[in-house]
Amino acid sequence: MSSIILELQADAMNDTVSIQSLLRKAYAIAIKLSIEDSKQWIEAEMNGYDAGSEVPMYRRIKGALQAFNPVRGPIPVQIDDNEIEDTISVFHFRQSIAEIEGIINKHGKGFLIPFSGTQLASLQDVLQADYPLRLSFSATSLVPVVDNVRNTIFQWTLKLEQEGVTGEGLSFSSEEVKKAHMSTHINIKHFQGVLGDVTGSELTQNLEMTISESNNFEELAEYLSKHNVPQNDVAELKHAIESDGAINSTGQIGSNVSSWIGNMCSKAASGSWAISLATAANILGAGISKFYGLS
Repeated sequence: MSSIILELQADAMNDTVSIQSLLRKAYAIAIKLSIEDSKQWIEAEMNGYDAGSEVPMYRRIKGALQAFNPVRGPIPVQIDDNEIEDTISVFHFRQSIAEIEGIINKHGKGFLIPFSGTQLASLQDVLQADYPLRLSFSATSLVPVVDNVRNTIFQWTLKLEQEGVTGEGLSFSSEEVKKAHMSTHINIKHFQGVLGDVTGSELTQNLEMTISESNNFEELAEYLSKHNVPQNDVAELKHAIESDGAINSTGQIGSNVSSWIGNMCSKAASGSWAISLATAANILGAGISKFYGLS
């Protein structure tokens, strides 16, 4: 009887076998061998990555930052600081692998991901840009995501074979299950470059909003404190809000608060506030907009 491990190994080398088919077979193997970390990776690739969860390195794709002028069209946005540029321009793709393949097949000329809402407002303030901002990606930018999934499954089957875990048909012996469960070499998450620490770096991070009513500075202060904004900076924000007074009918934030946001984003970019620039813009924009009743 054939080995499911060797079958999957052969399938991974065959480009005509779909990634979804590879993942379903890999998922069955992970379940039967009780390899929890590998199972979690396979589930995430099949179903997509939840907001706030770790995203593999190969799903962090850099786009070209653009501003869109309704008269002149797209305008490239240049940022002198490479670290800041990477923070803003690297997008974390959380879609399932089937959705990734769908994007590749549908957008042969490339695609755009716009910034929107409070995140857009904050980035516009930091970059002094009046036009909508977006990230532009080439048609082939997501191809490495699919290739990495196929290659990772192939590498995984080789590791299993090296450990003496090949199975018979769809079954594994108790000894093989024990080997797989105890081995430190075959968990997919342990493969170099597959996963990394992306705490606080997600551009589309879902923020826990604890601000229930506008103009309640105590709630805003508590929200900012939970995101590690120092107390002295919170106090400076309070002074800025008091100095600016109420916002006008257009919803324009006052100059003192805008300067405070810019200063905090600069701290994030320099590393003195232990959070990425993109996440900082998201946190500050969401919290302050909620305080002013703009969202």
